[in-house]
Amino acid sequence: MSLKGIHSGHVLGTAALLAPIAGVFAPLLIAPITIIAILGLLANHALHHGARFHSDRPLIAAVGILLSWAVISLFWTIDTQDAVAKSAVVVGVGVISCAALVLGPSLIEHERHALRRYVLAGVAGGFLLLFFELATSGTISQDVLGKAPIKYSPINMFNRTPSVLLLFVWPAVAILWRSWPLLAIGLIGLGFISAYLLPSTSASIAYTVGSVFFFIALSAPRGASLFLALAIAFGILTAPFLPRVAPVLDPATIRENTSSQNASLIHRLDIWAFTIKKIEERPLIGWGLNASRAIPGGDERYNLYGRDGRVIGQGDRLPLHPHNGALQIWLELGLPGAICFAALFGLAALRTVRQTERAGAAAALAAIATAAPIWLLSFGIWQTWWLAMLVLTAMLTTALVAPNRS
Repeated sequence: MSLKGIHSGHVLGTAALLAPIAGVFAPLLIAPITIIAILGLLANHALHHGARFHSDRPLIAAVGILLSWAVISLFWTIDTQDAVAKSAVVVGVGVISCAALVLGPSLIEHERHALRRYVLAGVAGGFLLLFFELATSGTISQDVLGKAPIKYSPINMFNRTPSVLLLFVWPAVAILWRSWPLLAIGLIGLGFISAYLLPSTSASIAYTVGSVFFFIALSAPRGASLFLALAIAFGILTAPFLPRVAPVLDPATIRENTSSQNASLIHRLDIWAFTIKKIEERPLIGWGLNASRAIPGGDERYNLYGRDGRVIGQGDRLPLHPHNGALQIWLELGLPGAICFAALFGLAALRTVRQTERAGAAAALAAIATAAPIWLLSFGIWQTWWLAMLVLTAMLTTALVAPNRS
């Protein structure tokens, strides 16, 4: 194939092929894969369409305000050196990702046809390799790639994998439902099997939520999209204040009443309680971009006690980030950051009803419904691989279900 024959379907499709496989063995590679794909899409658009583009003012405004506020927060962040470096990465990824989402999602049918093949091949390859690794206790990971088991268990080497593969299920479902709905249902079921076998509780919860929204959206797309948009926005905007309004949701209260001996769960509840107290100190402007790593008192080491009073582990008050996207945004960027993220998630959910294919719209909504709980429960929001994963999923679902480019 000559360079002239390469189109957007090939560029985005290559990322769709490689990313699920990278998600099994090296999820951090998703960042360069996505960035290369974005740059390729932008270069392809410039080559074939020049300066012509359809403006997307709501998306550009939400991203622009968020990135501007993140940069402004550098003036009061308590982690200046690392925050400046992180802001350069976040702004760079944010700008090119926004440009790609504005310029690149609408394809000609032959481009979309090529993209479908890449997506299906990537998802199939990712699941096949994952199940091979699980069946052989990580043969490729350990014997070929030289990775050491985490916490003496090979399965823990795949702690990021479910968040990758379970998100990629939905673009593939959007494709399969058009001609083979039973295969699409089978793929959804395969996702549940992998969620059961893998170590991420948050990904399992998220995938269940996404699956529920998929089937609801098949029959009531507008109602499902509106409900999801409002639910996510409400969750982000009220996250630090819910314990005051509904004490039953206070992490400290849950901590006192739980009988769990799970040190990870107990630690997570303590982290959230500590983070909420720090948010209350600076609710309007936050502590500044990337400040989670340097919050006063966050590095205090303490013993974790079970309800019976026995020590079940140790932890820091705030290790690196709160493991909750809404609380991290409030902690670092305050109210303006929370409003911008609520707007971004809300826009994404509401726009799924624009798609002409109901199954495609349902799959796009399911992808958002899967991403949101993971965002709320797991990774640091500025981790480059995780940002790239969200952007790539958005580009794929949009490209697959958006109306054809004229």
